[in-house]
Amino acid sequence: MNISRVQNAALNERMASLSQGLLSLYHASAELQFSKPLTSLLKSILRGLKTGTDISKAIIFIKEESSFSLAGCVAIGLNEKKIQDLNILLTVDEESDLLKTCQTPMVPGDPSPAQERLSRLFETELEFKGAEMVALEIRDHLIGLLVYEKAPTLLNQEILIIFSRQAALTIENARLFAKVEEMAIRDTLTGLYNRRYFHQILDYELNRAKRYHQSLSLIFIDLDHFKEINDQFGHSVGDQFLKQIAQKLSSLFRTTDLVARYAGDEFVAILPATAGEGAMILAKRIQEALGNYQIMVRGRTLQVSVSIGVDTYESAEGIGGVTLIDRADKAMYEAKAHGRNCVRSYQEVQQALA
Repeated sequence: MNISRVQNAALNERMASLSQGLLSLYHASAELQFSKPLTSLLKSILRGLKTGTDISKAIIFIKEESSFSLAGCVAIGLNEKKIQDLNILLTVDEESDLLKTCQTPMVPGDPSPAQERLSRLFETELEFKGAEMVALEIRDHLIGLLVYEKAPTLLNQEILIIFSRQAALTIENARLFAKVEEMAIRDTLTGLYNRRYFHQILDYELNRAKRYHQSLSLIFIDLDHFKEINDQFGHSVGDQFLKQIAQKLSSLFRTTDLVARYAGDEFVAILPATAGEGAMILAKRIQEALGNYQIMVRGRTLQVSVSIGVDTYESAEGIGGVTLIDRADKAMYEAKAHGRNCVRSYQEVQQALA
């Protein structure tokens, strides 16, 4: 009879723990329906984990896609700044070891070599008292690691696994969404920003220039004689030519500038907080660099040249993004009319007409 009572009490305790864990999972999942940064979403998962399992200290690491390393992302019960500075290198064997833990948490007394090394590291660096971990995986690929300090009470293993899977899905969905967003703003051929995104940023930068009484310059670039390349070598060679030009252009502009493919063989660049004189200096530097740039196509060396138009917003009333583009475009056509392979500003065009 006493044994039955003990069993019933244990069962009731387990059911209460499971109920609490599922409730915390429900609340954490509800927050994931809203559009928030990845760190905020993962923080919600950790808060739900704490409520549902009595874990007081936990970290989510995210595996860097381009390397075998785990980067600290979010934490509860620990210094978040210290966590975000953590970057842990893994070997291929260690990553394989960690993937074996994706179905169940680390087995006490029987850690893998990777778990053993990481446990010692977390206990030393973060003063964990018994660091345990669960791999975050999607389709047998490690995408992160949930590390936690063992709770003083009996941990509900099912809830822990559910939360770890929720964290893995959240990371994967955030990455997929970022890739889709990136595809939506990039030109598929050259990898530069596309025309739609260029217009969005131009409106934003122009409004900011007006608000803070700053200059804003626009550079319009057109490749000289590009049609002849398409006609002589075909469009596939022309596409390769554009890719190489785009790559070269990216290296010539400053990190504060935005470069986009506008249409066909036309490129545009937004130069925030840049006056006309500075824009002309940069435009001439680009024209000279591309004028000396050669591309090999089917064993032949092709010489590149560009015609460039420049216009600058200087606190003038009634100037919008469309007007700025039109004026830079006119300046570019004036450069073509003057023999190509040169730079003209809209102000120079106006002075010549006066």
